[in-house]
Amino acid sequence: MNLPKLSKNRYKTKELLRDHTTFKIGGQAQVWYEPKDKEELSRFLKYADDSLLLFVIGSGSNLLAKDGLIKKVFIHLNTPDFLDIKISGTKISAGAGAKIGRLISVLNSKDLGGYEFLAGIPGTVGGALVMNAGAKNDHRDASSYREMKDIVLSVEVLDRHGRLLKLKKDEIEFSYRNSSLKAYVIVSAELELFRADKKSVQERIKNNLINRMGCQDWQYPSAGSFFRNPEGVVAAGKLIDLCGLKGLVVGGAKVSDKHANFIVNVRGAKSRDVLKLMEIVKKTVYNRFKIELNPEVEIVS
Repeated sequence: MNLPKLSKNRYKTKELLRDHTTFKIGGQAQVWYEPKDKEELSRFLKYADDSLLLFVIGSGSNLLAKDGLIKKVFIHLNTPDFLDIKISGTKISAGAGAKIGRLISVLNSKDLGGYEFLAGIPGTVGGALVMNAGAKNDHRDASSYREMKDIVLSVEVLDRHGRLLKLKKDEIEFSYRNSSLKAYVIVSAELELFRADKKSVQERIKNNLINRMGCQDWQYPSAGSFFRNPEGVVAAGKLIDLCGLKGLVVGGAKVSDKHANFIVNVRGAKSRDVLKLMEIVKKTVYNRFKIELNPEVEIVS
């Protein structure tokens, strides 16, 4: 693998991916790269061979990495240039590598609202934008559902050739758990919130977290909700539950007893265990309801 010439300590080989995913599953990254800043990353992309397979990884929270050696360059934005968070009035500038939990902690002391839906969503700002993460701003009010597209103003990205671009919201295609940002490396984003009573916002965040902890399974490693909710029909978790699949085990992977749309790693699961269990769930749901479930979790091989 021919890599652009950088400081040698920027590249690692055979990094264990299970150490970088919330599923605690995955083989080895052929190359693990943590750029110093966006200028260095831009140079890397400019001089990187087009044949290099690149994968930007955040906190690995919506990811299933396959076993064995994965022949890709994993780009991890974990240096100060990608973690910075700044607040100016109702506008927030956040680095792509900043974790959602830290963003909420920073905002929590301000009289700002509109971001409560992010409470309990794992991952980074960049990952949340790519996947257009969403939830109810108040878990008791279905009409309060919001997504990243509702709070983003612009996104700073690098294209495959290292060119720095600033994409305005109307230049980005957002859909359910997807966006056109997948074609780029996100560097940072500008978000816009609104003035709100700090105590009321904190109470909503607290209630959202309690609700998530109460109905979702965080006892074991997982990637969160495994399947996308089919459009216009019953939620994926309900369909799986109606098929009686809660508790189904393949190897070290299990359909959660608590939330049927969670596949959890109960004892050293391999990616093949999860994939086999995924296929059983998909086939069972389709045979009963003629509804095809598609994974929300990104599978990397």
